[in-house]
Amino acid sequence: MALVMLPCDMPWWPMLQRHLKHLTTPDCDHVSALQSIHNLCNVGLDPDERDSPDLTVFTVLETFLAEVSETERSHILNSTLPAMARRALNLRSLRPPSGLHFSLQQQQDRVELDRDFVASLLAHLFFSTFPKRTLKTHPTLQDFNFSNFFKHLDQNYQKAKLRSFFHYFDLLEGNGVPSSKIIFSRQVMTGKEWLTIEDWLECGLPLCPLIIRHEGRLDRATSDHLVVCFSSSRIGGQVLGGGSSWECLQLCLCPEVLSALLFCEALEDNEVVSLDSVIQVARVNDPRYKAV
Repeated sequence: MALVMLPCDMPWWPMLQRHLKHLTTPDCDHVSALQSIHNLCNVGLDPDERDSPDLTVFTVLETFLAEVSETERSHILNSTLPAMARRALNLRSLRPPSGLHFSLQQQQDRVELDRDFVASLLAHLFFSTFPKRTLKTHPTLQDFNFSNFFKHLDQNYQKAKLRSFFHYFDLLEGNGVPSSKIIFSRQVMTGKEWLTIEDWLECGLPLCPLIIRHEGRLDRATSDHLVVCFSSSRIGGQVLGGGSSWECLQLCLCPEVLSALLFCEALEDNEVVSLDSVIQVARVNDPRYKAV
C-alpha cells in the first residue's frame, strides 16, 4: 500500500527544522519565517506551473495580525505559533513505525493514529510544508496546505475558522493531549449490500430505535453521539480555501478531522469515512454569518 510522503521524509527537512526552531524564539519575524518555509516546501509536480515563489501568500495574514488586539496578537505570536512549531518539529519521532498509508478508493480500512502525531500533522498543515497537490497532479486528493487559506482572511468566517484552529493547539497546551487514539475508518458498501425498494418491503426486521428531538443543536451534542456530516467527494470541499459551507465549518469545529485530507482519496458514492474520538474545540454561535 502506498505511503504518504511526510515533510520529515523530504530532503529539505534539516533546513525546515531550522526555520521551525526560529519560530520558537522571542525575536522571530514570524511572517518572514512563514514565507521562508513556504518558499522552501511549496513545490509541485506540474511542469506547467511557475517555479517562482508567491510572495503574497501571507499578505492578508499580516493584515489580520495587525488588526487584532494587542493581547490576541501577542498570544498568537508568542504562545500559539511557537507551540505549533514545537509540535511540527516532533513529526519524525511521532510517525507510525510502518508509516502513514493512503486510504484508497474502494478499499475498506481502519487505522488508529496517536493524537500527538495528528497534532503534528495539523501544525505542518498550517506551515504549508507538504508538497503542493493540484487537480492535475493529484485528482483524488486535497492539497494539504494552508497556502490558499490565508488569502480569504478578510472574511469574518475565515477569521473564525483560523481562531478555531489556533484554539485547538491552545487547548492541547493548556489541558495536555488526551490519551485516546483517533480512529479513522473507511467503509465500502458492496453491490451485495445494496437494498432495493422491494428488499425493504419484504424485510420483516424492525428498524433501529429513533428519537426525534425538537430542541438543541448539532454542534452541542455530547461526546457519545455520532455526528453525520454530508461531505463532498473530496472531503472538506473548500475548507482549506474560502469555503463556508456546513461541511467546512464542521471540520473547523473538530480540526483533527482535517488530518483525513492528507491521506484519504476522494469518496465514491458507496463509501463513507468516520473518525472516532476527535476533539470538538468550538461551536457555531452565528450560523447566518458562519461565526464559530
